[in-house]
Amino acid sequence: MKLGQIIEILNGRALNEFNHARDVEYGFETALLSDVLAHAKPHTTLILTGIINPQVVRTAEMVDAAGVVFVRDKAPDDSTLRLAQETGIPLIVTRLGMFEACGKLFAAGIKPARQVE
Repeated sequence: MKLGQIIEILNGRALNEFNHARDVEYGFETALLSDVLAHAKPHTTLILTGIINPQVVRTAEMVDAAGVVFVRDKAPDDSTLRLAQETGIPLIVTRLGMFEACGKLFAAGIKPARQVE
């Protein structure tokens, strides 16, 4: 699936400029960025979170995430937006809560990055 399709499914909006054709295969919901570092799959994982500080962008950069979706209409500050633009990390915001956003993406075919064993 492409980032542009993610935006449509979540009725979201892009917060910075990026390639809307970038592929997304996995989703990772989190309130703990250390979990992303431990379990995200490089290149095609989309991070869904309510964390809006620059550390989420740094984490996405470290795992080469496909992008970050902020849920509950949470908006990052200017320093986070600047960092995302500098690092090339796509940022998207949706009014949906975490549960609904993840459910919609799962129903659309996005796989969980973290498998329960």
